[in-house]
Amino acid sequence: MSRRAPEPQRTAPRSAARWPPAVWSVVLLAVLAAAVRTDPVIVAAVVLLVQGQIAVGPHPADARGRTVRAPKVAAVMTASLVATALTLWPRSLIGADGTSAGDIAGVVPGSLVAILPATAAGVAVALLSQMVRRDGRRELVVTTAHAATASLLATLTVGWITAARTPLGTEVVTLGAVGAGVAVVVWCLPGDRYLVASIAMLGSAVACALVAHLQGGFFTFTWVFGLLMGAQVSIGAILGQVVGRAWGEGRRHASSGWGFPGALSVALAAPLVHLIGQLGLSG
Repeated sequence: MSRRAPEPQRTAPRSAARWPPAVWSVVLLAVLAAAVRTDPVIVAAVVLLVQGQIAVGPHPADARGRTVRAPKVAAVMTASLVATALTLWPRSLIGADGTSAGDIAGVVPGSLVAILPATAAGVAVALLSQMVRRDGRRELVVTTAHAATASLLATLTVGWITAARTPLGTEVVTLGAVGAGVAVVVWCLPGDRYLVASIAMLGSAVACALVAHLQGGFFTFTWVFGLLMGAQVSIGAILGQVVGRAWGEGRRHASSGWGFPGALSVALAAPLVHLIGQLGLSG
């Protein structure tokens, strides 16, 4: 009597797996939209939460796909803290009064100048962390590059703080949060990914335009600016979902399965919110 072949293990559809990180992104974006109505320091606290989730995200993998555990949290959090602090107090980058640096330098709130020095600090800590390893420094290049890349991605999140500190920061952050939130939700729908991405960009643009139009008594920006904000921010939000899930492929714990891609969407949308907000102010 022949044995029946074991039935293949059923796995959840990929579209279902996209929902947890998307929901987490929406939660973070909603908190940002609420925080910007109080104080930029509250926005910075939410930004630190996002950066912390990036720091504890999945470790890199070797050529065989095996996880390589190496120090990275210290590097990412150093870059995050430096970026957030310099964004809140940008004059720290200016030289002392009476010096040539203090006379010619100028740093104003609402700029992304903190990203470069913060990333450099993160790389320095990553190198120091590798020096104190006592496990043979397996996959040295991969783990160092991983820590440096994660540090850079975490620093991008300060774009929400710079956007919040502009004269129309409440409007900019609110529209950015709406656009990114709609994009990640639509991205969860099943179907051809290029088609779904196009629908997500369109839906995000329309949603931001409607918010700007319907809230005309509160918003200074027009529906045209809403279209531009939604279309651009959706790119970073969707990219965060794709990169985050690919980065943590095969991991099942919360920080990798949904926390990391959810936070990464917020991080990659931040510089676009900053950029479009600056264009709106200059226009």
